[in-house]
Amino acid sequence: MELRQLTTDRERQIFSDCLAKARATGGAIGLRETPRSQLGRTHLMFGNVYAIFENEGEPPERMVAGFIVHDLGTLPQSFPKPDLGHLPPKSVIEGGELWSLLKGAAGIAKRVAPAVAGLLQAKAIILYPVVRPIDVTAPHAQLNFVNACEPLRNPYGETLEGGEVWVQPMILEGEKLEEYIRRGFDFLFRVDGGRQAIRFDASIAKRVPHLEASMPRHEEERRDPSKPQPTEGNGTAPAN
Repeated sequence: MELRQLTTDRERQIFSDCLAKARATGGAIGLRETPRSQLGRTHLMFGNVYAIFENEGEPPERMVAGFIVHDLGTLPQSFPKPDLGHLPPKSVIEGGELWSLLKGAAGIAKRVAPAVAGLLQAKAIILYPVVRPIDVTAPHAQLNFVNACEPLRNPYGETLEGGEVWVQPMILEGEKLEEYIRRGFDFLFRVDGGRQAIRFDASIAKRVPHLEASMPRHEEERRDPSKPQPTEGNGTAPAN
């Protein structure tokens, strides 16, 4: 698989289209940006945009997951809380726009994102996962993110029916952040320093539940039949 930074307008537009599709079709209820919101467009234009591909070198249309990060020296926080004024702005990373169109790919994204934070020399990471009308904070809590303050109404988002969306600010810093970044680098097969792509062996899919099961048939056919094959249930346990 490949984690690739997207830099062209065309790549970013494809990312935006995939994000909108994932929001509208994923989870128990569909979500979208409000018609007036420019938040997503701003992140897309000025943030660091990353996409995951099943195979190295695939065209942008084949991206299966992605996310955007930015430091607070480049763009401000999306929401007014928490107060992170005690830290240098460029050392605080906000993550968001996480999406997936392939079962298990979001889990991969959550495991390679820590390496990106490490490359950006983050001292703190702030996230704003949705908490109402659906609660998607649990996977982040499992990664040691903690609630930074009370939930906030998201003025930039709504349900497909026009209902309110609330987010839970969550933060990671200190020793837990160092551990998080270390796990991200350990997860990668290799890092190409100075390049826009981080590549890792497709066999790591077996470390994320369900991704191995969703592997395309042509990947399975390339396995060496003379070698013992893993049996169901032998995978390790996992990690807006």
